[in-house]
Amino acid sequence: MRATATSFNGVGLGIYRITFGLLLCCSSIRFLLKGWVYDCYLAPNMHFSYRYFEWVKPFSPEWLMYLLVVLCALASFLVAIGLFYRIAIVCSFFLFTYLELIEKAWYLNHYYFVSIILLLLCFIPADHRLSLKSYFSKSKARALTPPIYANVLRLQISLVYFFAGLAKFTSDWLWHALPLKIWLKAKVDVPLIGWLFELEAIAYLFSYFGLAYDLGIAFLLWNKKTRPLALLLVVAFHVMTAVLFNIGMFPWIMIVGSLIFVQDDEWEKLFAFFQIKLPAPTFSKVSKTLPKWLLVLFGLHFFVQLLLPLRPYFYNKNKLWTERYYRFAWNVMLMEKAGYAIFTIKEPQSGKTWKVYPNDHLSPTQEKQMNFQADMIWQFAQYLQPIYQKKAAHPIEIYVDAFVTLNGRPSKRYLPQNLNLLQIKQEETYDFILPLDYTDD
Repeated sequence: MRATATSFNGVGLGIYRITFGLLLCCSSIRFLLKGWVYDCYLAPNMHFSYRYFEWVKPFSPEWLMYLLVVLCALASFLVAIGLFYRIAIVCSFFLFTYLELIEKAWYLNHYYFVSIILLLLCFIPADHRLSLKSYFSKSKARALTPPIYANVLRLQISLVYFFAGLAKFTSDWLWHALPLKIWLKAKVDVPLIGWLFELEAIAYLFSYFGLAYDLGIAFLLWNKKTRPLALLLVVAFHVMTAVLFNIGMFPWIMIVGSLIFVQDDEWEKLFAFFQIKLPAPTFSKVSKTLPKWLLVLFGLHFFVQLLLPLRPYFYNKNKLWTERYYRFAWNVMLMEKAGYAIFTIKEPQSGKTWKVYPNDHLSPTQEKQMNFQADMIWQFAQYLQPIYQKKAAHPIEIYVDAFVTLNGRPSKRYLPQNLNLLQIKQEETYDFILPLDYTDD
């Protein structure tokens, strides 16, 4: 039967698949060209692994890591053109997520977001339209793609925006316009508008607009009447953040993500306006529901996506200072943080001591991130333990002298000097973080 009586025929999913796949392909190529394969996977003497994923390590020999990034680019390109889609999307998910899990120091929200979208697309037949499969297949598609598939992606993107907005309810963001006050003052050399960034009021304007944008943009995208305005806001907002803050692929990923909110009939009208004819799909049957197992799977997924970002709100300490449960919670552009750490290895029985400077062992990115993250400080101590235990005749202890600055404040000691990092577990490190101890926090 012809799928002309319905407003949903998979065109929107096809467009999202193409744009997302091409963007991921370009991102993988960019990773190669920037030399980040070497910097992230090959140069470091150690890797900061994610908890429960300590077994994820770089492959050897070294050329294999380059090959895996090339394969990730190829798989995402196949996803984009809709060729061998099922195999390509599964490969994209496992390859990209494997590469992401190797090094915690390189964690970015949009890496995590890409893994989530790839996982969802493994269960979504986004290749029914605008794909080489649909072009060459005689039956075009076995069934009309149910609208719930697109809604799954829309809901995921909505959660990212909502929790990013919720995370901005901090005293720094609301009352002090931080860290935007710091970042904008560094952009006074921007042509034409740079002088505005010297004004403190602009930092507050950006802060409150960013909060309102994150909390409201998903609602505007879902509503057909406000969707055109919302799409313009998405493009303007993310292009502005890309230009001002140089935050990698995240703005472009979110711009592409907004396309999934456009309904299929709206796409059809747009193509008709530009006199672009799409091949009409022929479906053997029209399916409006999903298998129960898939509904359960999606339900579990969104339960986890609600649980992870909510964890910090049950932890009553300053999340920007401790960063406990900070990852995987859509905390986007909330802080300017830096620190330094010097480690002391002691052999109590002999009185021997060694001073260790992290830059002798870590890459610049690893050192920068480790200096102000308690769990990574603990991990670095575990890395040092076998190295210096070989130099000692008796059991050793490891201490850290760490100072951290948050959003322009003076540096504060981060962990007690008398804390032996070898006597505590990784999760316990957060319990020893010294308070920020500022009256406005």
